[in-house]
Amino acid sequence: MEGFIITFFELLAAFAGFFHLSKKSKSRLRPFVYFLVITVFVEAVGSYRNFYGKIDFLDNLIGTKFEYNAWLYNAFLIFSLFFYLKFYLSIVSISMNKLILKSLIFISFLIVGLDLYVSGTDYFVYNLEYSFIWTTFVVFVCVALYFYEILISDKVLKFYNSSLFYISIGLLIWWLVLPPMIVYMPLYKNVNPGLVTLRTYIFLISNIILYSGFIIGFLWSKEE
Repeated sequence: MEGFIITFFELLAAFAGFFHLSKKSKSRLRPFVYFLVITVFVEAVGSYRNFYGKIDFLDNLIGTKFEYNAWLYNAFLIFSLFFYLKFYLSIVSISMNKLILKSLIFISFLIVGLDLYVSGTDYFVYNLEYSFIWTTFVVFVCVALYFYEILISDKVLKFYNSSLFYISIGLLIWWLVLPPMIVYMPLYKNVNPGLVTLRTYIFLISNIILYSGFIIGFLWSKEE
């Protein structure tokens, strides 16, 4: 049920994004709308484990390194990391901020490469922990730089008209709340199994907040 609700909000956000583009064809948010479409596609493909025993050809994956969907979400995590950096690099205008993001792109290549090397075959079974933590930090920096530029400009007087403001708020909440739970839950669930249920609800609420922010931004915005 939780997966259905999240997918529903993802689709709503994607449709809201295309509605936004229909009104503002030259919007800087076009890449982000396409990113949402890719997100929906990845979520749909990543659900293949739910169909074991129901679709015959998928059963051939059992016992192979593709049995679990961690490989797909790890690949999407890496893609998301560089997307956020490139996207906010196109948004910020201060030279120092651009230099910071360009430096983070270079560092990201090193961290992801090292994480892939260390994980080895675990890439197909477990989350890329270090890349996950690093992406959280990167999102925080990207959003912080964007907010900083708003604060020192006249845009602060009409920030509520910006789609990117709502998108950034949603991203910030999701990436500050979820990653610690995803990374450290294997340590806690053995101590208190009830935390698994709690994580499910927090994951659901965080995703609703995330995509609701996108939807509000796309439909309410008078800028971008």
